[in-house]
Amino acid sequence: METKKYKVSQITFHNQTSKKITSGAYYSFLFILSGNCQFFNDNIRHRCGFEELILMKPNTCLELVRTNVSVELVLIKVQYSPELLSELSDENTNLEVDLNIVPYICTSVHCESEIQSLCKNLCRKLLLQEQEKDEYACPIFEKSILSMLLVLILRACIHAEFKQRPRSRKVFLIDNLFEYIHAHLTEEITLDDLEKQFFVSKYHILREFKKATGQTLHGYIVKNKLELCQKYIAEGLPITEVYKLGGFGGYNHFFRAFRQEYGMTPKEYYKATLPDGRQPQRKDTK
Repeated sequence: METKKYKVSQITFHNQTSKKITSGAYYSFLFILSGNCQFFNDNIRHRCGFEELILMKPNTCLELVRTNVSVELVLIKVQYSPELLSELSDENTNLEVDLNIVPYICTSVHCESEIQSLCKNLCRKLLLQEQEKDEYACPIFEKSILSMLLVLILRACIHAEFKQRPRSRKVFLIDNLFEYIHAHLTEEITLDDLEKQFFVSKYHILREFKKATGQTLHGYIVKNKLELCQKYIAEGLPITEVYKLGGFGGYNHFFRAFRQEYGMTPKEYYKATLPDGRQPQRKDTK
């Protein structure tokens, strides 16, 4: 079954106090037309009203709770497939990557009045597209609305980010990343750890590191862990303990990485460090 490139629907809370909202395989955005609601994510409560935008990544779910039962809660839900994001992107702007710069699963963003007004008008236009599909150049018009709406959503996120950053976010600097890696070299360093530490997405970290150093983040971490393990082996520590001290998750991973980097096994390296033994020559890596 072919997946639709985008979906748009209106959600109305009549007598319900709560509803589960799912994103499926889409990047989903909720605009509140009337009423108030709240939801929890990572134990953080998000209170949402007329000027808030709710963002959901693919394959996520949240429970919206109506907070003012005297006012009907009405929302418009717009969903973009990854394929559509790629189609709307150009050589200078990758919309899916940009949506992943700020780490979130489900979150809310306060929109400036002008942006939220424009967004809601565009959402209403999308709701009417099925009725106007026979109008002149409808596909072009539809694509223009989708592009403009997404750009406004991202601008709202950027504006909210700049306002929030002085209070609660750290500026991501490559130097800070180097310091963190070397301070935690004996531990297993994951992208999720770095994302939480620096308050930026793992995709942004990977891209900025490669741009600044010309090498991959994974390769840099492994190389420095191996140099540490090399030192431990030369000091005579048991090889079965060395990989743990070097922060490798398992011996097999350590063994393969060591042999690939130095052209010999850890045991062969140990023998080479003995008196009159040959020192290993690192393999050229490209």
